[in-house]
Amino acid sequence: MAELPAWPRSASPRRFLLPKVVLTCDALFLSDLHLGSNQCEAGHLAAFLECIRPKTLFLVGDIIDLQAIRFNANVDAAFLTDLIDSLLTEENEVPLASFTQQREGLLRASHRRVLERLQALHQEGVAIVYIPGNHDACLRRHAGRERPGFAIRRQDVYRTPAGQRLLVRHGDEYDRLIRFHSGAAEGLARLQEHYSASINGLVFPFTRPVNGPLPEGWNAEAILQGAVDLLASHREWPIPVSRGLNSSGGFSLAFLLESALKGRTGHDRLIKRRILQHLQREGRGAEAFDGLINGHTHIPEATPLALPEPLAEGEGPCHITYYNTGSWARRQRRLGRTALLVAPNGTVGMVRFDRRQGIEPFQPPRFPFNTYPMRPCAGCGIGVAQLEGA
Repeated sequence: MAELPAWPRSASPRRFLLPKVVLTCDALFLSDLHLGSNQCEAGHLAAFLECIRPKTLFLVGDIIDLQAIRFNANVDAAFLTDLIDSLLTEENEVPLASFTQQREGLLRASHRRVLERLQALHQEGVAIVYIPGNHDACLRRHAGRERPGFAIRRQDVYRTPAGQRLLVRHGDEYDRLIRFHSGAAEGLARLQEHYSASINGLVFPFTRPVNGPLPEGWNAEAILQGAVDLLASHREWPIPVSRGLNSSGGFSLAFLLESALKGRTGHDRLIKRRILQHLQREGRGAEAFDGLINGHTHIPEATPLALPEPLAEGEGPCHITYYNTGSWARRQRRLGRTALLVAPNGTVGMVRFDRRQGIEPFQPPRFPFNTYPMRPCAGCGIGVAQLEGA
């Protein structure tokens, strides 16, 4: 693949300029934006949304972090729930675009710009599907609300141009740990918000997006093809490459503790087993699922999973592919700001937004807690992860 041009530094203008050529795709999947949280990388996100144009944009949960807004704006849950309910009863095309107009201080300016950019994409003809997560769970009771080009759904089924049938959910539905320890999780979230607020001012000059337009030679097609090729090669590794925590750069104590917990308890394996069971239970024949797209864990991933009991010919696919879109909340320096996309021909790829390079192809790293023995799939021959006996 040809080397991609660098994103040049410039003192002005302050906002990113829309490039003459944007990256177009059939579908774009974003999750865990956590707007309202001190961990949200809203500046990068707004710049990313200027450079990409999907036919359909799937917002796969934890888009507006109502829990963080409660902490940071000092409002109670009932106020936010009533505000959401009132917005969704109005005849707004994209109700959440007016979320911050109801009261000052709910979101900072950079976070409001993200919502404004989503509104602009909708006005430009991009269909938006909002699938709430556990941080914006109060929107789940509005699932089924449809407006022209905008829908709120508990889950959705996306069929790629190549014919693959993929279930789209946030993913907390498979995570029993979050249900059993909700009190501890809220306390940790509050601590993270205070910690992030204290360091944001120190690191912002070194992490903010570089201002200025994209270069004339910005090659959207090369980026898209590179993203697809990287993800395809990742899926075809005969043996998984476990690079460990160093693969994502930087250091995060929270991520280190979370990784140790997942490795010790087999948390990742349990979630993936529940996913396999659910997809096989819900789909057979023409209604069979080829994979799942979700978020929730903040770990970008694309892993083909071996079925515990292969289906008979014609009942379903020979394996299931698990996709995780990643996150736009600070975790580790080179692991966040990722998105899953589907090219016009139906192939799936992953990209990441770099503050200097702009959009670039991304290959999800492997970690000890999500690395399993891989063997050739009996149906198609590509390497698939073996959860059983791992």
